[in-house]
Amino acid sequence: MGFIIYFLIKTNLIGEKIESFIDVLGAKNISKRRTLKAWKQIQKRLKTGELNQLKLAILEADKVLYEILKMIDYQVKNFDEILEKITEIQLSNIKEIRHIHKLRHRIAAEPNFYISANEAEMAIEIYKRAFQELKLIE
Repeated sequence: MGFIIYFLIKTNLIGEKIESFIDVLGAKNISKRRTLKAWKQIQKRLKTGELNQLKLAILEADKVLYEILKMIDYQVKNFDEILEKITEIQLSNIKEIRHIHKLRHRIAAEPNFYISANEAEMAIEIYKRAFQELKLIE
């Protein structure tokens, strides 16, 4: 394990991936203002505490992350494929993102699915950490 970390640091693969994220964001004119606007809408929905708004907050956060990650790899067919390809080196909380993405599927597929305000806040916090790591929000 130590050799792998040493190799990644010495070959600058981690730095290249981060630069790739930044290059893609710039190349596609994804402005920080647009991301912040979407993030504010997500937070606004979360603050209402209403079940449908909580669900929409999670759906929207998932969609924003998907759109950003899709730009990095055009050859994938869906978000599930992207999530399988990403490693913890590229996105440190990818395991949590995968788990929350499954929650998103349930929200979309089950109209009567219930999520508490606390669960929704925890889910949005996971997306927030990913957005911060990708330098989309502060």
